[in-house]
Amino acid sequence: MVTEQEIKSRKFKCDFEKEKLSYQVSSKEMEIFYEKKTKLAKTLNNFVLKLEMDYDCSRNKIADKIEDNCQQSWDTYKKIINGRGKATRVALYKFCIGMNLSREEADTLFNLTEEGRLTDDNIGDYIFVRALGQDSIFYFIYEFEKYTGKSIALRDRPTK
Repeated sequence: MVTEQEIKSRKFKCDFEKEKLSYQVSSKEMEIFYEKKTKLAKTLNNFVLKLEMDYDCSRNKIADKIEDNCQQSWDTYKKIINGRGKATRVALYKFCIGMNLSREEADTLFNLTEEGRLTDDNIGDYIFVRALGQDSIFYFIYEFEKYTGKSIALRDRPTK
């Protein structure tokens, strides 16, 4: 949970900085990129597998639980795990909050993304870190939307 005073008293960068801004990369850099992407997919899948074992149920039932807990489509995570989708920061924010991951577990996931590690000078990261292990997914989404002005809408949100 963050307060309005905290947000106003800090200076944040406007957006995320990607680790590599050039489209020209060496074969070694591409190899590192694919290794990180593969490791992220495996790590995310391991969290899902652990949940399957904890609840002793199928992937389909766990998928529904993840959707409810994270307020994000299961297809988003399935694409990341299968290597066909990009792990956005928002998708990982929601996964970490919804699955009640620790800061260490969250850092592991974010260090494997294109956009890199969590920082205190990014408003989204700041709100996320403050919510991690404390706020519900609904309260996190509320605060994120309130302070960033970006919609990370809930599934099935009623229209106004």
